[in-house]
Amino acid sequence: MKIATIFGTRPEIIKLSPLIPLLDREFNQILVHTGQHYSYKMDKIFFEDLGLRDSDYTLNIGSGTHAQQTGKMIIKLEEVFLDEKPDIVLVQGDTNSTLAGALAASKLQIPVVHVEAGCRSFDRRMPEEINRIIVDNISDYLFAPDENAYNILTNTECIRSEKVYLVGNTSVDACKQVIEMFNNESLLEYSLEKGNYILFTLHRQENTTYDELREILMALNIIADRIKVLFPVHLRTRKVIAANNIDINDNVILTDPVGYKDFIGLMINSKFVMTDSGGIQEEAVVLNVPCLILRENTEWMVYVEMGKNIIAGTHYQKIVDIVNDLLNNEIKIDKIKQIKVPVNEGASEAIVSVLKKEFID
Repeated sequence: MKIATIFGTRPEIIKLSPLIPLLDREFNQILVHTGQHYSYKMDKIFFEDLGLRDSDYTLNIGSGTHAQQTGKMIIKLEEVFLDEKPDIVLVQGDTNSTLAGALAASKLQIPVVHVEAGCRSFDRRMPEEINRIIVDNISDYLFAPDENAYNILTNTECIRSEKVYLVGNTSVDACKQVIEMFNNESLLEYSLEKGNYILFTLHRQENTTYDELREILMALNIIADRIKVLFPVHLRTRKVIAANNIDINDNVILTDPVGYKDFIGLMINSKFVMTDSGGIQEEAVVLNVPCLILRENTEWMVYVEMGKNIIAGTHYQKIVDIVNDLLNNEIKIDKIKQIKVPVNEGASEAIVSVLKKEFID
């Protein structure tokens, strides 16, 4: 049986990393990299960190509008599928690569497998939310990461339950693989002390318009007067900062994006993390690090409802107030860490087991 696994961004590479070697053992697997992320710092370094083999196809799509990216991907992916004739196409998450892979396969009547199905922010202004909804509704095998996602698919959206499998989250497997690989001397490189800095990331399209970015960075500058902040800067975010000459507090350490194992290590050693990334929200829970979400909503509300993660929003005063409250009350941070969240390993094995049963056994 031949399976084509499609990806194109940092989060997909990370979340598929424990699954890819297992699929290689059981299937004739073709790895197709769309090139949605294409710089070394956002792409190749993650293959190296995670010990992944090279892709069989690299489509070199690059940047562009959502329509341009998705359209080019569909055209090139169709060519690959017609040439390789895969029996299954697997996609992960909610990116344009995910959408293009699912659409191209569905049009050719190739069964679609969606890993991390059922996540919803219920905010259709987010391009990722549209991608999630469309991909789930054209997929043939939907692997849900938690009961909330499973119930959204089977109850709220009335997708047939026989298509949906509750398997857990591959992010757990990925985190556990690299958790011991971080060299603590990296803290010295950035002049950081364990537990005495905040790890900060910001990259989403809606947060990197000038007005939104300025608002969030106003909060960052105020926070940095109290505690050091390490800010690995996404290429999109850096361009907006540079184009608008936005001032950054000297107590904010700006770096290029870092590799996965280094990022995980920096997160473990931080006081807490502030981010608009869905993937980092998951990783923070696995690592038991408090996470402030720089968005008005999230597809991982299950963790917010449990009290593990906090929606800080995008208005500078609200962000500052929440951060100051945590910095003034160490007990609150301890209470967040004491909340137990089941983060069971084995999602990747469960996915492979289902696919073997359906397509091989």
